Amino acid sequence: MPKIYIIALFLIPLFYVLRARRNTYRLPPGPRKLPIVENLFDMPRGGYMWLDYAAMCRRYKSDIIHLSALGNSIIVLNSARAVNDLLEKRSSIYSSRPSSVMLGELMGWGSTFIFRPNDDAWKAQRKIVTQAIPPTDPKRFHSKQISATHDLLRVLPQSDDIMKSLQTWAVIFITDITYGIQGDEAKLYLPTAIGAVESMAIAGTPGAFYVDQIPILKYVPEWFPGASFKRKAREWNKLRIKMTEDAYLVTKARLAAGTATPSLTSLALEEINHTQDVAYQEEVIKTASVAAYVGGSDTTVAALGAFLIAMLMNPEVQTKAHHELEKVLGPGDLPSFSDEPMLPYITAIVREILRHNPITPFAFPHLLIQDDIYEGYFLPKGSIIMPSIWSILHNVEDYPEPERFNPSRFLDSHGKLNPNIKDPATAAFGFGRRVCPGKQIALASIWIAVASILTCYTIEPELDENGKPIKPKGEWYSGPTLFNHPLPFKCRFIPRSKDVQASLGVSLVKA
Repeated sequence: MPKIYIIALFLIPLFYVLRARRNTYRLPPGPRKLPIVENLFDMPRGGYMWLDYAAMCRRYKSDIIHLSALGNSIIVLNSARAVNDLLEKRSSIYSSRPSSVMLGELMGWGSTFIFRPNDDAWKAQRKIVTQAIPPTDPKRFHSKQISATHDLLRVLPQSDDIMKSLQTWAVIFITDITYGIQGDEAKLYLPTAIGAVESMAIAGTPGAFYVDQIPILKYVPEWFPGASFKRKAREWNKLRIKMTEDAYLVTKARLAAGTATPSLTSLALEEINHTQDVAYQEEVIKTASVAAYVGGSDTTVAALGAFLIAMLMNPEVQTKAHHELEKVLGPGDLPSFSDEPMLPYITAIVREILRHNPITPFAFPHLLIQDDIYEGYFLPKGSIIMPSIWSILHNVEDYPEPERFNPSRFLDSHGKLNPNIKDPATAAFGFGRRVCPGKQIALASIWIAVASILTCYTIEPELDENGKPIKPKGEWYSGPTLFNHPLPFKCRFIPRSKDVQASLGVSLVKA
């Protein structure tokens, strides 16, 4: 019998089995789909979309819901159980990334390991980051983190715009970690870095641009009415290219001259295999570096902004933290990483910061690469998977009174960290094979900053013209963005110790 007939005899029954399988299982619940546009107009597009999707899940009484828009299948996972079952246990089919026309094609971010599918280049880029920041050896950049934190302590009492000061500090610090470019020189990269990160956060928000649902729109000329997204993409792409090239070339030149300081980029360049394609290896390093950069800058700013607001609105937490620090540190001492085991309440504060207002309320979307069945539901190949970190970290069973900022929830009756309470970091930094490779350095940076600020200062509200405290509002940005961060606010940093002031060698009082 000819081979073609044998293949046909096998494929035809398989086709009917697969079709029957689809008909046996239904899609997860969700809004009623209209002809052609389906759920295009049901998708939240403004700020706080994680709250809208959580409300949608409650409406359909399901922690997994389905929407579709112009042929795109979208699945929202609203619980830790669903995320663990799919993104962790079945990570082999749930770890790719969906293509994004706006962010990936028009702006060029699709080549970075944050957004690219699971291919060889993705593996090569992640390897560069994990080799520079190995999870088993988080101490490599501790000295840079300590130095940067002490710089921040000097800046805060002088600041008239806390969020801007945090952003400036973070750019300088991350530029040092990533490229070895330090101090005032790093400030030269501020406008480009801030613009690149902010534009990426806007364009990466699911549903922010119709071109992601209607890809043919990418061919519309810029002058066409409604095509402002094309002009934005062109300008934002310039920012990405400038951010990718400029700092990398400086590090490469300094390494060749023997003047480079240790950084993610310099360490990777030192490991280049000159018997293989050097140009390709450099491209991988360049792309991995800028991805690591954007992944670490805005997240640190958001976390520390959230911390300061939480301290303003919960002075009793500050008081308890101050008491713990006084028991562990001597007069004039600043905390170090070796103090962490003796400061469980400080660690609990960091965990509550990550939980209470998560930096990325939705994880970057995953892509399902083959048909799957879960809980009696049919999940189609090619579905965009959206895990809700916010819902996971506000689950009342895991975290009672989730809207309350309460670090003590992570401690046992003896004041030690309770291993039975889920560490929010297991959700806050992504899932499965897509977990953030810089997770450990991010956690360390936030921890040392929180411990040091609380050692040096009492954080108090601004005063009005009559000298009375202005009640903090604790407002958060409500526009479409991947990152959840506070709006600008003001506060006062009251020095707690002249000994600490002397240790830093500067006045901690605002001029």
